[in-house]
Amino acid sequence: MNNSLKLARQLVEDFQRQESAFLSPAYQESQVRQDFIDKFFTALGWDVTHERQKNPYEQEVKIENRVNASGSQRRADYAFCIAPNFRTVKFFVEAKKPSRNLANADDYYQTIRYGWNQGTPLAVLTDFEELHILDCRYKPDIKTALDRKIESFHYSDYADAEKFAHIFHLFGREAVANGSLEKFAASLPKPKGKAAKKGALRATYQQVDESFLELLDGYREALAKEFKNNNQHLDGEELTEAVQRTLDRLVFIRFLEDKSIEEPSIIGLSAKPSAWNAFTSLCRSLEPKYNGLVFKQHRIIDSEDFVSPDDEVFGAICTELSDPASPYDFDKIPISILGSIYERFLGKVVSTTDKRAKVIEKPEVRKAGGVYYTPEYIVRYIVKETVGKLIEGKTPAEIAKMAFADIACGSGSFLLEVYGTLLDYHTRWYNEHPDYALRASSGKPDKMKKADTETRDGKLALSLKKRQEILTNNIYGVDIDAQAYEVTQVSLYLKLLEEATMSEGFQFTLLKEKLLPDLKENIICGNSLIERDILVTDEEEQKLKPMNFTDAFPEIMRRGGFDAIVGNPPYIRIQAMTEFNPIQVEHLKKQYETAGKGNYDIYVVFVERALSLLNNKGQLGYILPHKFFNAQYGEPLRNLLAKGKHLSHVVHFGDQQVFDGATTYTCL
Repeated sequence: MNNSLKLARQLVEDFQRQESAFLSPAYQESQVRQDFIDKFFTALGWDVTHERQKNPYEQEVKIENRVNASGSQRRADYAFCIAPNFRTVKFFVEAKKPSRNLANADDYYQTIRYGWNQGTPLAVLTDFEELHILDCRYKPDIKTALDRKIESFHYSDYADAEKFAHIFHLFGREAVANGSLEKFAASLPKPKGKAAKKGALRATYQQVDESFLELLDGYREALAKEFKNNNQHLDGEELTEAVQRTLDRLVFIRFLEDKSIEEPSIIGLSAKPSAWNAFTSLCRSLEPKYNGLVFKQHRIIDSEDFVSPDDEVFGAICTELSDPASPYDFDKIPISILGSIYERFLGKVVSTTDKRAKVIEKPEVRKAGGVYYTPEYIVRYIVKETVGKLIEGKTPAEIAKMAFADIACGSGSFLLEVYGTLLDYHTRWYNEHPDYALRASSGKPDKMKKADTETRDGKLALSLKKRQEILTNNIYGVDIDAQAYEVTQVSLYLKLLEEATMSEGFQFTLLKEKLLPDLKENIICGNSLIERDILVTDEEEQKLKPMNFTDAFPEIMRRGGFDAIVGNPPYIRIQAMTEFNPIQVEHLKKQYETAGKGNYDIYVVFVERALSLLNNKGQLGYILPHKFFNAQYGEPLRNLLAKGKHLSHVVHFGDQQVFDGATTYTCL
């Protein structure tokens, strides 16, 4: 730390020497960043100017030039990550020029909003003259933004050994790598006292996923009631489907708007003679451009017989969702966080009586004690140990022939990580092999397709066309839930467009090409455990949704099966399943050797099924309850793993809890 303190003291001397000039309005933010802020964080151990980390996709400090959209800045000035996880921001720094009063609600709100939407607990607002540490755990509110300051420093404090040590051990590169920010945030006080007991702070002390889930739940309840009031013939399943598609469209359009791929439109809908008609018209205009599932003609909400919701109700939803002062920024919310929101959202459905609709928890979810989203670090580890190891050292042409799946994909969190891993690998590969000649199937050298990459901001990036190609070539999923089937596709589409630009959208429109590929051959709504040879009535078949993998994925199965299957299969005791799906229980007992011992849990069958769908070099990565190691019902699975010599390695968590809010003892 001594050398860092020496560098900081030199910066203090330099600033002090010409303080009046630096505090003048003529001294701009770009200058203070270059002269002082860059150097200050370099002193803290960060490679701010990328002297060491030359690869633009493997840099721990991302620096943004000032970009304004719709009157507001789109990205924080600095985002700090820790290798090798360059997708997760540890903290943001927002810079201002020194002549500006740093303690103002607008700048605080803007900075907190960056951190809150990305799930980072702390953020820094600085003009070098001062450095303010802000609490990003609270839902951003401009009225209370100034209350979110944890502590602040004057530039003269940087020369004080004790005060600088505090900053160094909190925001220094090595400290952050060792979890300093998380530890510090955990030590901060949480709401307590009468206000907390009464719930006065409940809405503000929320992470972005909890808050947005609450918002979506409210919208679902309101739309379900409106749709039912005006369309009495709709049953619970139809209402669930209609509301889901409406919300998917709204969220998707807001994502496009905040990414500046589309001009803001949602905000103006409530001013139209009919907000709903304007919304459906907007969706029709977007369908030719985007293709995909989201804007396709829907059998309920796009039918001529559908009676639209009350304008006041629907218009209010549009206004709230698109308010420029909204705390939600879809340009910042990681797609993985949206996935966690949707995972819990899928745990509920619309239930109806003759005249009313209400949202209830699914019976199987209630029996299982709720929906528990797999933590991102678990998802990342499983994908790294399977897909990551399988693709290492391979060329894009070789990877194009590989197939990766989740056969109980839910909201698609594992598929999103697989897709993100493939995008990162391809981007790195092309940057490391800019002139590499890809080998065609004939074995002759072939020029790299120009359509694969493009130069953006001085960096070699994957083109939208290549991102589409990777998605359709490599990513596959199955889920029995129609909502999950839709949400997975929406999540993958959002990931596809995550790095898209307005100019790419314009070019695709000019060429009359679709921005979104059709995923009907990649994501299937069906029952991974039951094939179509089962003898059941039409009504039972509709509930069971049997499917043959050879029919759904013929090319992959002809090649011998999937290269990797990853996921978190359902944990449902067979007694609970017997109550709501007895036919499936009987069929599983006949079909699977792991389903033969006592009151087993459904996850053991998913392991057996997944193993049968892999090719002879395939990898399976699951998070499971570790009870099957010792329980009687786990004996058939233990025998299966031992007999096939399938086991590579185990990560055993003992009594450590992985899932928030659930007592489940797990392993990988």
